[in-house]
Amino acid sequence: MEDAQANIVEEHIRTVRQALEISNTGDTSRVHEIISTQYFNHESQIDPVRSKMRGPEEFIDTVRALRHAITDLHYEEQEVFATRDKIAVVARVTGKHTGNFFVIPPSGNRISYQAVHIFRFGEDGKIVEHKAIRDDLSLMVQLGVVGPKSTQYEPLFQAWKGFKNEQ
Repeated sequence: MEDAQANIVEEHIRTVRQALEISNTGDTSRVHEIISTQYFNHESQIDPVRSKMRGPEEFIDTVRALRHAITDLHYEEQEVFATRDKIAVVARVTGKHTGNFFVIPPSGNRISYQAVHIFRFGEDGKIVEHKAIRDDLSLMVQLGVVGPKSTQYEPLFQAWKGFKNEQ
């Protein structure tokens, strides 16, 4: 039984690596093989249109949006942690901000930040859920959204992080 569990975990790790490779290359032709029709991306919930998207179409839309905004987008795996149905990947994310990053206009700046991506798997061996814990402060500083000269973006950053002003 332990061998069967180990094989499942190894297959899930391979699947997550395929998802990262799709993000790195932009080749979405095989997304349906690894992303469940039930796929839910927590990272899309801030956007009123994207929050309604599910399944492979949401994953494809995310890949396209990110690759449009970040030239040479690259996820470099640094560590992997696994349980039977969840895989967490610590990655270094790099690229150059050359297109609109959702509502943030291109800065032309290079980016490099660390993120943890957590993928949950369904019984069919496909990814059904994604969450990310990113170093958003480093990313926003690199994009010019926050910092000593960027107060115009403060409301955007607060909304991005779900900040609620209690005054």
